[in-house]
Amino acid sequence: MDDMVKQPILSVTEFPWVGDPANPKTKEEYAYKLGQMVAQQRSLLDDESIEMIWNGGAGPSKNPYKPDIEKLNRTKQGIFGIFTAIEPEDLPLYRRLLPVNMSMPECPVLSLVNLDYNQPNPITRYREGMVYLKGVGADGEEAWYVHSVPVETWLMLVVGHDWGFRKELYDMTVTPQKSTVMQRDGDLYMSLELTDTLCPADTEWLIPQEHCGGHNNIAVIYPRNPDVMLRFGWTGRGVALEENKKMVKISVNPSLDWAGLVPDGTIAPGYYQRYTIDGGDAYIKKVRSK
Repeated sequence: MDDMVKQPILSVTEFPWVGDPANPKTKEEYAYKLGQMVAQQRSLLDDESIEMIWNGGAGPSKNPYKPDIEKLNRTKQGIFGIFTAIEPEDLPLYRRLLPVNMSMPECPVLSLVNLDYNQPNPITRYREGMVYLKGVGADGEEAWYVHSVPVETWLMLVVGHDWGFRKELYDMTVTPQKSTVMQRDGDLYMSLELTDTLCPADTEWLIPQEHCGGHNNIAVIYPRNPDVMLRFGWTGRGVALEENKKMVKISVNPSLDWAGLVPDGTIAPGYYQRYTIDGGDAYIKKVRSK
């Protein structure tokens, strides 16, 4: 027994099945990495003395990431998807869908996004969509509230739930022309399809430029403390590697709670985009209800 007590305890990073945490080779390694991340983030989010979390708790970067644009274009890497946005007419419904932590913006906008994160490692690659509602936080700043998130993988669903992303499992396809989200029973959730019609110039304000369709500056309500809104973003610059601005045909399952914001036959401004992030730091900002 004494010999056993004297044996050093292996660090978790020294277990034989844990390889490079930044590039997992198996789903088990990836699950372990994400579990560590969730545990660390939870401790930081629960700490009342911390208002901002930079780069998952690592602090501001001394050497911000600089993408190899030539390589990304040569290999067709980079996050890609279809983005669209509309001005909803049913404002009472819009208000009901926003959390109590947020107030109505001056110009309400519903944004729909379907993405393929398109990492070179098939273990970490996945697809998900987002239903955004523009709102104003208690700090007086606008953000895209994430109302719901269809996602393909159970692992990303669990991670998202811990932070407050309302994720559910769906089947997804994302191409430069059309993205489709299907319920597991075979019914449509939503689809976004580019048409041949160019977007009018006066509609570009709907979708933030250089912010990847609003995918920067998104917000959720922290489930472990509903008085706190979490604002996710980065300080870097979104760089479009490919872009095709066209009107987008939107199809939505009428049974969804937000479907009333999208009339049948809606065609709205949007685009296909493949993008990356140039420099900067990722952050989570806590916004407390006043």
